[in-house]
Amino acid sequence: MVDKNIETARLDRAFAALSDPSRREIIGLLREAGDLKVTDLAQAFSMSLNGVSKHIKVLERAGLIVRRIDGREHWLRVDWTGLQGAYEWLHFYRQFWSTRLDALIDYVQEQKEKDGEDS
Repeated sequence: MVDKNIETARLDRAFAALSDPSRREIIGLLREAGDLKVTDLAQAFSMSLNGVSKHIKVLERAGLIVRRIDGREHWLRVDWTGLQGAYEWLHFYRQFWSTRLDALIDYVQEQKEKDGEDS
């Protein structure tokens, strides 16, 4: 059984990492391309290689991307298992709110029908 504090910390790191638009764009570029060299990835941004590297490190620490070193080249790819906890958390609340919103829609419809009968 996984310690709840560990799961909470993982979820916090994932959402903190994804809170930045540049990091979300990095994930998106890697999703589209599969593996990318750090230097190729950095070319998509109007910031320094050092700036992109800082974003990459945040994503690595959050477990959202993994690095493979091949000689002098550093390759990156998305680690989808790192996003699993965030997906499950969002999925739970999506179902939670969908159920409640469906009930609200039913209630409003019933009230409209009731008001129509009273006229």
